[in-house]
Amino acid sequence: MKLCLTIGVSNAKPLSNLPGAIIAAKEIGLWAQQAGFLTEVITDEDNTPVTIERVRKTLLKMLPANDEVDLFILHFAGHGLRSGAEQNIWLTSDWHHEMRAISVEALRRRLYMYGVKSLSIFADACRSLPSDIDTANICEDAVLPRGPHESVLPAIARFNAVGEGQQAYMLKGDSIAPSRCVFSTVLVEGLSGAKDDAFDKYLQNCIIPESLALFSQKRLTEIAEIYDLKFSPEFNTGIPRDHAIYLKREESSKTLPQLPKWPAPPSFSEVQNKFSEEPPEFLADRSNDAQVILPDAMYSLKQSRSGKSSKGFKQHYIDEIFQGGYFSKSDSNLIVRGAVPKNIWSTCQVDVRSINKRGGSYLVSDTIKNVFQILIEFFDGVFASAVVYENLTTIVSRDGKNEINWTCVSPWELDWIGSDLSMIEKLQKGTLSAKKVDSIAAKLRRSTHVNPTLGAIASYLYDFTGDLDSIHRMAFLYCNNSQPMPFDVSFLGALSMKEIEGGQIEVKVPPVVSRPRSLLNDRLPYWVTMKTSEQSGLVAGLWPWLRQGWVFVDEPEPQERTHTGGLNGIAKFLLPSQFSSFTEKGARILIERFNMESNK
Repeated sequence: MKLCLTIGVSNAKPLSNLPGAIIAAKEIGLWAQQAGFLTEVITDEDNTPVTIERVRKTLLKMLPANDEVDLFILHFAGHGLRSGAEQNIWLTSDWHHEMRAISVEALRRRLYMYGVKSLSIFADACRSLPSDIDTANICEDAVLPRGPHESVLPAIARFNAVGEGQQAYMLKGDSIAPSRCVFSTVLVEGLSGAKDDAFDKYLQNCIIPESLALFSQKRLTEIAEIYDLKFSPEFNTGIPRDHAIYLKREESSKTLPQLPKWPAPPSFSEVQNKFSEEPPEFLADRSNDAQVILPDAMYSLKQSRSGKSSKGFKQHYIDEIFQGGYFSKSDSNLIVRGAVPKNIWSTCQVDVRSINKRGGSYLVSDTIKNVFQILIEFFDGVFASAVVYENLTTIVSRDGKNEINWTCVSPWELDWIGSDLSMIEKLQKGTLSAKKVDSIAAKLRRSTHVNPTLGAIASYLYDFTGDLDSIHRMAFLYCNNSQPMPFDVSFLGALSMKEIEGGQIEVKVPPVVSRPRSLLNDRLPYWVTMKTSEQSGLVAGLWPWLRQGWVFVDEPEPQERTHTGGLNGIAKFLLPSQFSSFTEKGARILIERFNMESNK
């Protein structure tokens, strides 16, 4: 059974209108129907809004209760956002009124429970940061309820019009052709079977994810030259390479009767005059004036917000910690900069002592545990979450934008902190993508210290492409070095959990086969590709380190319930920061549920 759901949202007020989204959804739908897919097309044509409830009903009608789905294609054209590392949101017609939108990653994980063996996600949407606090607090909806099957990871292919933090393009229609979402139209050309170079060179009569990606990359280069645009698509084609066959050559005659027509390209003088006063991204906010391109409306505002935030973050770390004399290698394992704590809350019997008279430097200890979940309460009612390791130093920073960040470093390897700062800065700016995850994992291990902050971030990037083996390799490293692993690694790794003496959580990490060498990973350290054995280890923290992990918490898998029982209903109290932080009401609930005590 092959299924295809394609969604086109042209009217997502107050953002600019995207008429090309309707065309894109209808053309993908026509192709899928003629290629033998059971197909549903959802658009807001004729003023029928695309809502989460409408998408939910359509999916439940499509997905079988007692059968497997060999291939499921999920396509979206419209406005989008990103809320974390490879955490994507699709905006429905009523998103601004309802303050709800589709969480692509939560929906993807729900589809694991519906017998999907191969999943392809085609996303033609921008992936910029929210431009204001209200948008950052949008509720991310998984759309589907729990499915009838146990959660089984399918093979996954992902086609994104742009990389993290970038803008997708729509060409305005003219007398030659309708408005066109560029990325979707290129996919239609490749999938149609009319282009020989879209067929795989090994499976010569088949279009598969890898061959479609190669065709799309080449075709977008051509389009870029014609329309004077710059594209940054991302393709993750999945393993095995033929897990999805989109079209066989003998079926190509049944697909679209002709290739899509493109609007006429503007002359050089027209482009020069149109963009002479300001860069193209600002045209989105004045769609009536835009004659050539309509990118996402939120892209331009993202740049200034994230840039200021990350600059302040670096300032706190470098100037205040290293030059200001707040750090002592021998007597503290927690540093708080940027704001004065009112209280520090921790689980019972954990001692928190202030070290520096100027404030901001603390020693956190316990006679039994060597890792501690804390909540830092500030005078304005904001609560920052962090984890402290006995033998590492946790550095927490709060800037003027209320962005809260933290990392763990070894006191004897402080020269490595620049790498951590760079990675967190990229997380803030929205420039982290799955293609960078191996390089992050390569920096993960430092002597006997397995960097927990990088591990937590990397786990989301690996989860984006369904690379469970690589998450398990990271978990093995923590176990093998007797270092508790971040909550996020254990949670996204779907590891079996149990509570042991002292209220700690132990997880069992399954063995992993070695990852085949290739031109892409030939120079990676062995711990990124190695074979691992079964191991057991401890979990660091009582909840997700990164804000984006909370979207998966409310309905955990059976093996995860030991570790998530006290977290239901907390996500609505999160503050818009990349790392978990809470309003006072949410923090008080956590304090009560986990019997935390104040160490004034």
